[in-house]
Amino acid sequence: MAAGIRTERRPTMKRLLFLFLAISCLVQSVAISEDRFPLDWQNETTIAKGKMPARATSYSYSSTDEALAGNRARARMISLNGDWKFRFVADSNDRPVDFFQADFDASDWDSLAVPSSWEVKGYGTPIYTNATYPFAADPPRIDRTNPVGSYRRDFDIPATWQDMRVVLHFGGVSSAFYVWVNGELAGYSQGSRLPAEFDVSDLVKEGPNQLAVQVFRWSDGSYLEDQDMWRLSGIHREVLLLAEPKVALDDFFVRTKFDEDLQDAKLQIRPKIARIQNASTDGWNLSAQLFDADDQAVLAEPLSIPVNKIVKEWYPQRDTVPFGLLEANISKPEKWSAEKPYLYSLVFSLTDPKGGLAESRSCRVGFRQVEIDSSGALMVNGRAVKLMGVNRHDHDHIEGKALTRDDMREDVRLMKRFNLNSVRTSHYPNDPYFYELCDQYGIYVMDEANVESHGVRGLLVNTPSWHYAINERIIRMVERDKNHPSVISWSLGNETGCGPIHAAAAHWIKDFDPTRFVHYEGAQGDPNSPDYIPGGGNQSQRWDVMANPNDPAYVDVISRMYPTVKQLQNLSEAPHIRRPIVMCEYAHAMGNSLGNLAEYWDVIRSKPNLIGGYIWDWVDQGLLTTNDDGDEYFAYGGDFGDTPNDSNFCLNGVIASDRSPKPQTWECKYVFQPVAFESIDLSVGKIRLINRFNFKNTAEYQIRWQLSENGLDVAHGELPSLEVSPGQGRVMTIPYSQTPMRPDAEYWLRVSLHEKRPQLWCDAGFEIAKEQFRVSPDGPVVSTFVSAKAPSTEYTDQRITISGDRFEADFDRKSGDLVRYEINGTDLLKSPMRMNFWRPQTDNDRIGGKTHKNQAFWMELADKLQTKRVEAKVQVDQTVKVAVRKALGEQVVIDIDYFINGDGDIKVGIRFVADPSLPPLVRLGMTVGISDEYADIQYYGKGPWENYNDRSRSAEVKVHDAAISEMAENYVRPQENGNRTQIRWIKFSGKVPTLRIQGESPMAFSIWPWSAENVSQAKHTYELKPQGFYTLNLDHRQMGVGGTDSWSPKALPIKKYQIPAGTYVWSFVLDMR
Repeated sequence: MAAGIRTERRPTMKRLLFLFLAISCLVQSVAISEDRFPLDWQNETTIAKGKMPARATSYSYSSTDEALAGNRARARMISLNGDWKFRFVADSNDRPVDFFQADFDASDWDSLAVPSSWEVKGYGTPIYTNATYPFAADPPRIDRTNPVGSYRRDFDIPATWQDMRVVLHFGGVSSAFYVWVNGELAGYSQGSRLPAEFDVSDLVKEGPNQLAVQVFRWSDGSYLEDQDMWRLSGIHREVLLLAEPKVALDDFFVRTKFDEDLQDAKLQIRPKIARIQNASTDGWNLSAQLFDADDQAVLAEPLSIPVNKIVKEWYPQRDTVPFGLLEANISKPEKWSAEKPYLYSLVFSLTDPKGGLAESRSCRVGFRQVEIDSSGALMVNGRAVKLMGVNRHDHDHIEGKALTRDDMREDVRLMKRFNLNSVRTSHYPNDPYFYELCDQYGIYVMDEANVESHGVRGLLVNTPSWHYAINERIIRMVERDKNHPSVISWSLGNETGCGPIHAAAAHWIKDFDPTRFVHYEGAQGDPNSPDYIPGGGNQSQRWDVMANPNDPAYVDVISRMYPTVKQLQNLSEAPHIRRPIVMCEYAHAMGNSLGNLAEYWDVIRSKPNLIGGYIWDWVDQGLLTTNDDGDEYFAYGGDFGDTPNDSNFCLNGVIASDRSPKPQTWECKYVFQPVAFESIDLSVGKIRLINRFNFKNTAEYQIRWQLSENGLDVAHGELPSLEVSPGQGRVMTIPYSQTPMRPDAEYWLRVSLHEKRPQLWCDAGFEIAKEQFRVSPDGPVVSTFVSAKAPSTEYTDQRITISGDRFEADFDRKSGDLVRYEINGTDLLKSPMRMNFWRPQTDNDRIGGKTHKNQAFWMELADKLQTKRVEAKVQVDQTVKVAVRKALGEQVVIDIDYFINGDGDIKVGIRFVADPSLPPLVRLGMTVGISDEYADIQYYGKGPWENYNDRSRSAEVKVHDAAISEMAENYVRPQENGNRTQIRWIKFSGKVPTLRIQGESPMAFSIWPWSAENVSQAKHTYELKPQGFYTLNLDHRQMGVGGTDSWSPKALPIKKYQIPAGTYVWSFVLDMR
């Protein structure tokens, strides 16, 4: 039989026997005892059949020009993406057993797009769970009905592929599958986040062919895929047919190594050759040329090596061979970094004995060096780098795990726009295209293996029969992604305990690839250390100073999850820690969260051995669906009837499920901005620009400034480019003082840095950094509250009415609340103005903070307050004062004084006194219902996005205009939202008289179309029902949202953003001017 594609097929006894065995394999659950002969998908020692070894991603081209261009549409490749015939069964016992036969009739089957996750297409149930397995944990058995999807499609093999090796490539299939070609079994694979490739050269023929795939939702491999995500199934990454010559460049590993001065570098290449049926390689030759970013050749002559020297390489008895079979010295190459991701192209040419080109392949090369210095700093190309990262799951709000290339490009584009420079591929390798984008755009990658057994903790890594499966996943990841300059770290997995297989895998990596650091957070505690605390003990009580007290030597960094800011600082100062410290997860961004991010980074930037961290996580994992009434909403755990589930614990994104920015996103951009501004002498406009870049001079950017007077722009300009080297600072002078300034106005100076030229991820002029400085004395200017004549006062049994020419204000004599505020015959109030001490719980409040228990006193206080006094009296300034006292015994006493002038303006002054022994307050303010005929809002304070006292550095003090309908933030699970801080005044306008609220000191506010009770009780956005008026919250203070974790007491805001019980005084004015 000729090598390569066969032109005809004749049954043989061997093939018939193979077919019989394949069918027997499918039905063995009926015919054979599983205990004696376990199914492949319930056997941890069977992870693949017929699957090719892992290799770096590359494509075979017929010309070097095409390889250099790297347009894979011109490669020897056929995409099998598209519509496939599909049959779903809910129980593996009902799966079709003969559907792979070439003459099987699947005409009545459904059509299903590939790639896709079949649950989001209506087959089976999406399941969201964090750590609990979706089946009873009894590894390797699957004690749950196991759904199966069977796929079929036809494809054609062109005549030009005659005598070539044909490889069938599956980018990702969840969780285990068999594949048949033309009725014959090609192989089996599990491990749903890495490619499975099968050599099908002997199974395909020229012309029409038939492909069949059977996918099992659960397998023993699922025990290693217990990540915090939606559990979705199917062929979720691309399917390709790849053609390669009979002698082919099967794989290659490219390294770059700099000299001690980091000036000149060595390019090192180790190629691997594949041969069909041991084809002769006599006379074959492999050459390689390096091209710069302008496609100009770098080497005077291509590197070259006879193929025989590769395939017949001699290995010594002791030591080993040098890495580089091909090497070249490169003089002063352009370096790759996240800031300056310069890429070369390496093009291979494989020629036959006659000199003809058999194939050409290429890859991008970035010259960069990753090291750890003696201070514990992470060094890239000799500069200390901080990782401003996020954890990223594959997730699309419509397609589930099946992301398009555009989706991945948008992720990277957004990361760059919001000043993120790193990503952890939590907790599995991503699609190869994502790494290409990170190479191209400039993102540091912590590449993480698809190994997590959270539900059984460290059981599997300490069970020898599982070691091969675990190690194989780690090694295949490294083999696939080894040539990406963006990958600076290999992570052994996540939350799998700690065992000898981790040590083995780490040492294999260090030997195979010494150019990157090894990470694994689970490797905590070194039994050889004298102060070691055994696992399961109270390590957390000693981590502040001990860090248990060190980690095994095979990990290069000390990795921790969710330390507090103080714990992080203490870790950095622990004398026994000599390695870099990274937070592989921190700042759990669940719901309305991500407070105190700036405090984390104040500490990180002050300590060289704190190298940064990865926020949990990148995108909310909501799935867009509709309820019975046709309302669209983002679903979370339990919404599909999925059990078990972890509710909305999947909603932790820095960006929303549809990839729109959230208020938290803007805070990230500010905290991570690569330039800082520091006031030196604002009276003469002197400001220091601090360059946080590692490799860029600020001369590449444009500096702009704006001066605002009482929140409105009155002057602006640009400055000449400022030369500031990385890590340095320089004072500049902004000529704002040339603008005349009024003594009775408030002025703010805004300085910003902008791209001069368009980038892959933004247009020219894009803002990358900013700062605001107050350049007038503290304290907003408030007009004097006076009255030309006293309004009239009337009493009834229920009300005190204060009235003037165009207004009436009613106070309830029992409660003391302002219940009516009528202007020109229109009542602006739709519910009374009452004291407010509570907020609809955020996820942090509800889960970890347990404010409903720990701060329940404040939840119930508004209804428990007793009114002690309601009195009205004309004052000497011709205002009427309505004095109200409310109290709860001696614990809380509140005096509320309303001053009403003849124009109908009302000044509200509050003195609040609470026993200091009471728990901290959640909020302190007032709430009132106002007319929903108001349509627009203007406010002077921090905005435009939602902000809280611990998440407000990105917001700016200015006059903001918005529609009231845009002021609420629709979190997927409704909760406290829409707050704005540092508010001077608010103005509402619409079909009713304009209402202006002036703070006599900065205040906070939020406005919703729903009641607080509705927000508190709703679990989905469609449960929010507009009440016919707006809820307006006017706060003196509100505690922060927190930003450490969401499940422990650390979920509460750090102490400086809490509100201790005590004495507080504030006032504001309802102004009708």
